[in-house]
Formats: sequence, C-alpha cells, structure tokens
Amino acid sequence: MSTILNQVWKFIISMRRVLRIRFDKSPIKSVPELVDFISTRAAYVAQTSLFGYLRTRMGREYVEIFTDEKFLPSIQRAKWELYAACLSDLTIYATSLAVQRSNYGHDNAAALARHIHLACLANTFEGEFAESFQEVTESAFIERSAVTIWANSVIGDVAFSLSPRTLIECAPVADEFKELDHEIVTNSIKLRWGDVRSQLSKRIDGAAIRTDFLRYTLQIPNALDIPRVKVTSPKGKP
Repeated sequence: MSTILNQVWKFIISMRRVLRIRFDKSPIKSVPELVDFISTRAAYVAQTSLFGYLRTRMGREYVEIFTDEKFLPSIQRAKWELYAACLSDLTIYATSLAVQRSNYGHDNAAALARHIHLACLANTFEGEFAESFQEVTESAFIERSAVTIWANSVIGDVAFSLSPRTLIECAPVADEFKELDHEIVTNSIKLRWGDVRSQLSKRIDGAAIRTDFLRYTLQIPNALDIPRVKVTSPKGKP
C-alpha cells in the first residue's frame, strides 16, 4: 500500500508542476526552461492518457486493480514506456520549432535534440523500470533524430507518431480490446498533444534557444558545426 501511496503523491507533485507551466505565458528562452517544459508536459500526456484509458476499460475494477501488487509492475512499465515515447515526440517537435525560427543545420538540430532529450532522461528517469530501458530509449532517440526532417516535423501531427502507437502497444489491456479501442485511444492522445503544441508554439523563442545552446557548446571543442561569427574591429582600431 505504501508503494501505491508513494506513486499517488508523485503524481500529485507532477500535476502541480504541469499546472504551473500550463498557466505560465512567459517566453521559453533557455535550454533548461525548454527541458522543464518538455519533461513535465510529456509526463502529463503519458500519465493522463494511460490512466484514462485503463480507467475507462476497467470500469469499477479500476481501483482494485491499481491496488493489486501483482498488477502494479505492469502499469509501472507501461507508464515509463509511454513517457519515453511522449518525450521523444515532444523533443522532436520542440526542436523543429526552434529550427524553424532560427538558423540551424541538420547536424546542429540533431545535436540540440539529443542534448534536450538526454537532459530530460537525467531529470526524470529513476527507479527500477525506468533505468532498465533508459539506454535503449536514448539509443532509439539518437537514431530517430539522425533521420528526422526538421522542416516537416513542425507540421500537424508529424512529430507525434510514436506515442499513439506506444499507448496501444504498452497498455496492460487484452489484445482483443486494443483492436476495438485503437481509433478512440489514439485520437485521445492526439487531442492532448494539440494543447501542448499550441502552448509551445506561442512561447518558444527559437533564436534565444539557439544562442543559449551555442553558449553551452562553445565550451566543447567541435561539439557542433554551427558557423562561428567572425568579429571584426572597427576601422582604425587593431
């Protein structure tokens, strides 16, 4: 029972952070601010989508199943798998927005995406189930970012292709029900993403994000291929 109460408390804390960000209208101008937005919103979409689906499908048995110590590990694993997918989708979308509003090359955009994704993993992946597939999650994202067409990923639902499929695949629900629920469940998570996309589109400052990331990468030789600005002295001065 203590494990369940602990999970409930973590969920409440997570929702408080999400609500704070939900009503925050200030521009997102730094990488840490963007990491905070992405990690909290990905967690929100993952948890509300998964728990909402399970509650709808299980009906009156919902509370009993969530207090079943044998069933709880399945929910935990599904939660982390879906969060990883949501994190991947939102990182791709956020990076594509930054690319659209600033001056990035493909390699630089991929480097920014990987940096953000790794920071989110470090801030949120903890515990047995998360740590067990963190390396796989990171590797999969590196492969995805390497082949992403950033100009396309800002359009509609293009960036949000992994999370709807993962929700259906990882939910601890009988396969026969997943087939019946597929369209409704995938549409529900897409609707949740719509609000997140709207918030981020209004708040992200791509140029400021680029400047902040460039300041970080200047400390690492050959970290990126972003062109360095050549500073010239005024006429008559050395």
